[in-house]
Amino acid sequence: MGIHRGSNIIKSGLEFAYDTGYSPTFTGDSSYIYNQGEPTVNLLDNSDDWSSNWTGNLFNNWINATVTPNAGVAPDGTTTASKLTGGYSRWQRISCSTNTTYTFSFWIKNIDLRIAPHIHIAFGLNGSLVNYNNITSIALNTIGEWTRVSKTHTSPSSGINQMELGVAWSANHPNTDSVLVWHAKCEQNSHMTPFAYKNNDRSATNSLLDITKKSSTDLTNVSFDSNAHMTFDGTNDYIDINTNFGTVSQYTFEWIENPGTTHKMPIANRTNTEFYKYGAYSWRYKHGGTLGEFYHTAGATSGWHHWAVTYDGTTLKVFQDNISLGTRAVTGTADFSDGFKVGWWSAGGAYAFNGEIPIMRIYSKALTTQEVAQNFNAYRGRFNI
Repeated sequence: MGIHRGSNIIKSGLEFAYDTGYSPTFTGDSSYIYNQGEPTVNLLDNSDDWSSNWTGNLFNNWINATVTPNAGVAPDGTTTASKLTGGYSRWQRISCSTNTTYTFSFWIKNIDLRIAPHIHIAFGLNGSLVNYNNITSIALNTIGEWTRVSKTHTSPSSGINQMELGVAWSANHPNTDSVLVWHAKCEQNSHMTPFAYKNNDRSATNSLLDITKKSSTDLTNVSFDSNAHMTFDGTNDYIDINTNFGTVSQYTFEWIENPGTTHKMPIANRTNTEFYKYGAYSWRYKHGGTLGEFYHTAGATSGWHHWAVTYDGTTLKVFQDNISLGTRAVTGTADFSDGFKVGWWSAGGAYAFNGEIPIMRIYSKALTTQEVAQNFNAYRGRFNI
């Protein structure tokens, strides 16, 4: 999933990788944050061009804000942000259901607006306003910085069928000031998730995009927390990587994990029990048709950690947080033709992973000690390892 996080990550030999991001805010280099993540549907049209399907005259005495599409540089570096100037507001009206929780979100950047704008959600029936008490001020104290804002609200239990969402500011405000807005989104959810365009919504089977685009990856059996972070519940959560990786004479598995109460399977063969990391103390494998187990020095069982397991055809090595946990002389090829499951072991749910695995990378080569250190250093600041 995603884009390589920074230029220092080793790319040579990479067969599979995902990066779910550390938080649901834009970081500039993870497509999970930008256009992937928790399965969702964006209910809004024209998410970036606020001049189409949006209006400024929700009430007769309100004045449209002037919209200039593609007028500013968005957080991802593209010139796709819309500029709202003057007026009082910009709204979009969509269908909604009673007693249903919605989250409205968008990015906003203050150009020269001198008062706090509002996130607005209102409910109506057949074009008539019913409920207009749900506004939240946006803190835009720093001019020139992008901020992603959101508002979650549950619709009334009866008497409505439409929802109106948008940004507004006081009628007393001068008509010359401006803000930039980008990536508007409304979803039937109790929290905001990474952005998705309408008609390009995320299903469970397209929520995890392998960076190499070689793998069919399914998130049907993964949980998400209130921050839209992918989590594993320790019972039946896993990522299914249904891809033939073939028979290899070298490999590297690298991941970041934050285990919960038990330290169990971060990755294993998809349909057999011949290759996996077991707990904090061993790596089990099958090379050349022979099963083996490498008991290394104890690894930590809680907190964020970087792991790497490398095999160069003669030696198996295990690293935790760039520290070698030992080596073992091993020969033979490994059969990965059935793919993998992240967070699960095919022997049963008793070995399911509990916690977070935001990063997983599989290489068809053995990373050197220097390359393991390079990748570790690229991640350590992000996870405070």
